[in-house]
Amino acid sequence: MLDGGQFVEALGRLGYPGSSSLKTSEFDWLFDCAPENLHFLRFVCRTLNQSNVLTPEEARAFQELQNSSKPILDETALSEVLKTIGNSDGSTGKILGSSSSSSMFAAEETFPIEDLEAELQALRKEKELKQRRYNKLQVVSTSRADVDLRLTAELESTSCKLNEANSSIGAENADTNTLLQTLTDEVSNLGKDHTDPPVSQKPTFLLSQLPLDPYLHQEELNTKALAAFTQKHFFQGISAIVESSCSERFQVLDLSSCKDGKEEETGHEGEERLVDRRRTEMARLQWSHIVAQHQLMQAMAEEKSVRAGLDWLISTSSSLHVREVVSRKELQAVEAELEALLHGPVPAALRESARLLNLPVVRGDLALQVARQDYYTSRQNQVRDYLLRQKASFDLLLLAQEMELRRWKTCQKHLCDVKGKLKKEGDEVSLRIKSLAHPDLIINPKPNPIISSKDAAFSRLLQMLDYDSAHSRSEPFRTYEALDQAASNLANNLHLIKDALAGAGREQCFTAARLYGDCEALHRAMYTEFQQLVLGPQVRLTDQELLCPNAQELTAKLMEAESQLQSLHQLMQEILGKIKTKRSQLERNALLRRERELYIYFHLDARLLQKIVEDLEGKMSAKRGQQ
Repeated sequence: MLDGGQFVEALGRLGYPGSSSLKTSEFDWLFDCAPENLHFLRFVCRTLNQSNVLTPEEARAFQELQNSSKPILDETALSEVLKTIGNSDGSTGKILGSSSSSSMFAAEETFPIEDLEAELQALRKEKELKQRRYNKLQVVSTSRADVDLRLTAELESTSCKLNEANSSIGAENADTNTLLQTLTDEVSNLGKDHTDPPVSQKPTFLLSQLPLDPYLHQEELNTKALAAFTQKHFFQGISAIVESSCSERFQVLDLSSCKDGKEEETGHEGEERLVDRRRTEMARLQWSHIVAQHQLMQAMAEEKSVRAGLDWLISTSSSLHVREVVSRKELQAVEAELEALLHGPVPAALRESARLLNLPVVRGDLALQVARQDYYTSRQNQVRDYLLRQKASFDLLLLAQEMELRRWKTCQKHLCDVKGKLKKEGDEVSLRIKSLAHPDLIINPKPNPIISSKDAAFSRLLQMLDYDSAHSRSEPFRTYEALDQAASNLANNLHLIKDALAGAGREQCFTAARLYGDCEALHRAMYTEFQQLVLGPQVRLTDQELLCPNAQELTAKLMEAESQLQSLHQLMQEILGKIKTKRSQLERNALLRRERELYIYFHLDARLLQKIVEDLEGKMSAKRGQQ
């Protein structure tokens, strides 16, 4: 089935420069077109190759041919010629085939015989070269057959080990699952026994993760609403209310200052208009009350005086002429009394009555002012409570953010510490990886059992251990097995020497005790209790030789044992010094520590070492047999 991938591959085969950057999925639509185009696409994808592509010289020659204005059959002219030759495809194909075959024979006839012979010789040389390569490949494949067999055997053994490990891991996994299931059942039983009431736990969030814009926007709207409410209730006409609530407004007006309205108006032009207006209204009310009462009193007095005069005239009409002088005097006295009343107690009484007239008005005004003050006080309490609540919420938010900031700083500090530790460990790991990437430390699946020249410590140790038997060693290489054998021989010799030293010490103790007993017997036999022992002149060398005839031989053995012990002690001191030096080098150098771990790993794997040694011995024996 043709697709875009084959088309792109054909373009690459034809040498199109940008074929590597084309996508195959972009050319799949070409193969969904009409069936007559599929033949051309199949021809392009399956038939064309690099030989069908014109070289730059051929393309340049064709361009020159076109520019030379010579007659060239184009596609239209060629189709017309084919139509004239024959309408059937078969006849056309035959004609084309015959023409092509004839052209091929003509082309073959044009080749000279020398060129054909040279081409035949080149083909023969190429065949011989290929035959030699084929023979070499057969030899290589034959030599690699045993490697393939060994690798197949190792693969089978590894697969068996892997299957065994998988089975063991599966068994352990099954046991673990069983234990976990048992533990789960026990925990569920305990949970049923100790059931706690479910507590609805809401998911916790950090304050820094929550968006504060909606909350701040809502608080801003509430603040604007509170400002509008305050401006509406407290800032319009508040000055008039405050000024009207002074102590002067809570007192009854004194009309003594209202004797002359014009003088009063001119004297208080500098006061505020609202206070003047209220004061003027109250003064006008009092003054109108006083005027009305005064006029009423005057009218009543005139009426009573007229009535009294009429009564008096009626009663005293007969003696009017007689008592005219007396009447005049009485009239003058009454007028004087009236004048005194009008200018004395009457205005005071009128003012007092006017003042009493203002009491209900003042009381109502005071009640209205008290109600307004209570209203504004309640509103102020509401505003105060809201402001306190808003301040408390802001303080709580600030406190929570400060606490969270402190926690974040603590976490940042811990993270910085962890980062430092990780960076330090990363540097150590990179250094360790770099040191392990050394070619000398690469783990070889088949380690070399022979001690190389780089293992100076092991070579020196083997040289010291095999110092006496180096000339009689038959092995051509220094191996770890020989090192182990020499170490075991040294350990056996050390045990034997220790046993010999212990036996010699015991014999020396027994000999010394026996000599001490003999000396005591000799002392008792030769001297009495009244004689004093003098060791200098009384003792002879012959007596000592007679007492211990084997003393020189024992002394020689002891000296030999002591020299061997000293040499052994010196050898152990050298080994301990080298071990201390090696330990100090291991403590300072991580590469040597890793090398030591690798050596220990290979030495602890006894089966691997045994297998490698057996393989090497088999190869050595095979080489010796071939020689």
